[in-house]
Amino acid sequence: MPHKLGFVVVSSSGHEDGFSAKELMVHAPTVSGWRSPRFCQYPQEIIIQMVERCRIRKLQLLAHQYMISSKIEFYISESLPDYFVPYQSERFRRLGYVSLSDNEKTGYKARELKSVYVEAVGQYLKLIFHKNYSNRYNLYNQVALIAINIIGDPVDFNEESNMPSREKLIDQYLGNGSDDSALDASYTGKLDAISPLDDLAFDMYQDPEVAQIIRKLD
Repeated sequence: MPHKLGFVVVSSSGHEDGFSAKELMVHAPTVSGWRSPRFCQYPQEIIIQMVERCRIRKLQLLAHQYMISSKIEFYISESLPDYFVPYQSERFRRLGYVSLSDNEKTGYKARELKSVYVEAVGQYLKLIFHKNYSNRYNLYNQVALIAINIIGDPVDFNEESNMPSREKLIDQYLGNGSDDSALDASYTGKLDAISPLDDLAFDMYQDPEVAQIIRKLD
């Protein structure tokens, strides 16, 4: 059964003091998450390493109420590329992107919880944050992420990877395929059951001690 996967933050392109990307490794109601530097250049980047090779099934993002990226792209890799030897290293493969609400309708008070469904095998996940939406509260043109949750299953190295199929490579060469694909946020097909205790909302809106007790009882 797909379950919540542990991860560590490997790197980020930068952060405002007190809002490191490593804050994303903790899920609790009081966390502040990651925040980009003030007046930063775009895009911004965060690389996450899952605790083991896995098949990602679902990603959940809790956006900031007014420091909102207009688009977030996702890439996956089996290993962390060596940027000093680009032609001898494995590249990240693009999974697609999600667009976030500009939050104007809520008066920049609510935080959007975005769930997207994917089917990808790897151990490293890269997030690319594009330019922020402009609003009167975001004085320094920043983007932020309060939390990210990764749900999936561990897989062995003999299971399928993310190598593109021969047909997909031909389509890309001929210009028939589009790499600019939005990830599905409204999946209606069959998905293996996921425990509500693994949902991001459970940790973000539940007292940590109570959450721990509930998990022990489950």
